[in-house]
Order: sequence, then structure tokens, then C-alpha cells
Amino acid sequence: MKTYSYPAVLFAALLGAAAAVAWPATRAGAFAGDNVGALDQGFVPDTGQINRGFDEKNPTSQQPRQIPTPAEARAALAMPDNNQPILGGGGARATTGATAPAVSVPGPIGATGQTMPAKFSQRNDVIDRLPTMALPLALSDADRARIYRAAMADQPPPVEDAARLVPASELTINQALNEIHPLPESVRGIPGVAKLGYIKTKDKVFLVEPDTRIVVDEIES
Repeated sequence: MKTYSYPAVLFAALLGAAAAVAWPATRAGAFAGDNVGALDQGFVPDTGQINRGFDEKNPTSQQPRQIPTPAEARAALAMPDNNQPILGGGGARATTGATAPAVSVPGPIGATGQTMPAKFSQRNDVIDRLPTMALPLALSDADRARIYRAAMADQPPPVEDAARLVPASELTINQALNEIHPLPESVRGIPGVAKLGYIKTKDKVFLVEPDTRIVVDEIES
């Protein structure tokens, strides 16, 4: 039977341990930004080239993205949302042949209106920056005008401490107890607003969910 000396066994063990430690470091280095080869230039939307395999760090000077105004949110949601995926060759959208191809747009291959990255879609850029709780109610312009006129004509006077309210913000205890009022009877039949309350200023009406004290929409003149 073949035997091994103690120094040989110890050397082999140390060699194996060194290889095990070095392999993860080598693998991690393959994804480091300074090891990217000249042929790997990151994701190219027009050709479908894949990305580098790691996330680039954001600059430390990058500013927080601003939350859209209610008017910007409504305008974005009203934009058309094309569900046809983008093909290669300049970004032309796929069609079934029944209609003419849509206008060519840039973007990743296979992206639709909902999956298009924000940098290629003004609609998605606005929606991505909008808190879920700040999504405007599905009210028509005519319904919004009716609610505004009814609230402004209602008896409660405008409040002075609501200047900082925006959709998704929470009422103070004082506002919830003393300044929120049920919507006038004339507009409670509008779908989605029957259980809401409101607070008004001189030029705005804030629709509020009474149970949570959360502002769910803002209506201006």
C-alpha cells in the first residue's frame, strides 16, 4: 500500500485551500468594472446586446427624483399605452398584418408600453416616480369639475392649514377631527367618491379617505 509523508499531505492541503480562496476572488473580479473587455460595452437597446452582468453604482451627486404633480400624473396616465412588443432593426413594433406598423421608437427588443424603461418612455418615467397611494382617481374632467364646484359652494369655509397637503399625504389630527367634511349630496353618486370626505382651500379641493386620513386626490380650479 502506497503511503504519503506528513509534509506532502500538509502541502497538498495548503495548496487546495489556497485554490478555494483564490477562485471566488477571480470569479468576482470577472464582474468588476475595470475587467470589462473592449467588446463588452454594456446593454445596447437597438441591437439587443446584453448588459455587463453587474449594476453600475449611482453617482453620489445624484439628486432624488421629484414626485410628479397631480396634473402630470393624469396627463401621463392618459397617454396611449401600446402593448405591441418592439422588434429589432431600429425598434419597429410588431404587428399582426391587419394594421400598418407603428412609428419606430427606441427601446429594448421585446419591450411593450408597460415594460419600456423610463428613459425611453415619458409616460413610464412619470408613473415610476408616482407613489402608489398618489395615483389619481378614475374621474373624468367633467366629474372633477362637478366636485370642485359643489365643494366650493358648500357651507364649510376654506381652511388655512392645508397648504402642504398633496395626494398620499396624511391629515393632521386637527384636520381629521375638525376640518374634513362629507362630500355634498349632489356629487356622491359619482363612482368612487361616495365614502370620501374633503378639505378645501381657496383654490383646491382635497379628497380624503376618512378611515385612514389619507389624501387620495387633489382638484384645482
